[in-house]
Amino acid sequence: MGNCFSCLRSKSTTRPVADSSDNENSDNVPDKRVEVLDSNDLNPPVMAMSNGAHNAPVIGSVGSDNFGSLRSTFTCTRLTSTLNKTNIRLNNFATKSFQTRVQKLFDIYKDAVEDLILIDGIERLCSDLQMSPEEFRILILAWKCDAHQMCRFTRAEFLNGCHALQADSVSLMKNKLSDVANDLNYNTEEFKSLYRFTFKFGLDNAVGQRILPVDTAIVLWKLIFNIREPEILQRWLNFLENQDNIRGIPKDTWNMFLNFAESVSNGDLSNYDDTEAWPSVFDDFVEYENDQANQNISEKGIGKKHGSVL
Repeated sequence: MGNCFSCLRSKSTTRPVADSSDNENSDNVPDKRVEVLDSNDLNPPVMAMSNGAHNAPVIGSVGSDNFGSLRSTFTCTRLTSTLNKTNIRLNNFATKSFQTRVQKLFDIYKDAVEDLILIDGIERLCSDLQMSPEEFRILILAWKCDAHQMCRFTRAEFLNGCHALQADSVSLMKNKLSDVANDLNYNTEEFKSLYRFTFKFGLDNAVGQRILPVDTAIVLWKLIFNIREPEILQRWLNFLENQDNIRGIPKDTWNMFLNFAESVSNGDLSNYDDTEAWPSVFDDFVEYENDQANQNISEKGIGKKHGSVL
């Protein structure tokens, strides 16, 4: 394209002067010469500004160094545009290749009839990942897939999960799941997102379930706190197992337990404030624990008294 700008350069284009034999008629014939333009004629007109000043567009003078800068800028702009288009094409190609590999990976584990990965396929996937289906890292996989139901992955969910993990193979998925598990800390927003997802994941959407059965909630609490267990967790689960009147765990109780565990992080329930807006089941739990503690104290006292008699 540099040659295209050569036409802008100033050249002397004077036409040949008429023969001397024609000079005698020169007074009657207009001069046919095209005079060479003075460099000042190429300067842009000065424009009056509203403030009384004058301004002129900055245009490189023909043949000046500004022309070379303009040509260099134009070349760089074209090169940048070409590189950007190339990168876009490469990214599109890489994305399509990634999606193709993930689609093939899904097909390995999907059901023979339905376009879903069901229990059998999940078990085979877990076997290839060298993980248990009840393992914390499989819960992370479901979370990354944003799975709407336990024991199944749709094609779209699986594709979303692999994209979130940036994994298009079993070996890469295994490494990514381990990395996420190691980086999670239950005080972070990321863990809280996983925690809230787990309640939704545990519901049986097929029957419109809105409350987790106690036994399911217990299993999920053990699973999600597999890496780091709150001090109060085991006592809380024991309480639930011994309360026949508690039929299920609603969403607000599930979500608030994380706050509750943080408020009594050392397991000392004396820090519990029953005037706050806790779900009533936490009040019952604290009362139960206090009764258990008082009973233990009484039993120890009776034991000492009997011991002194003997």
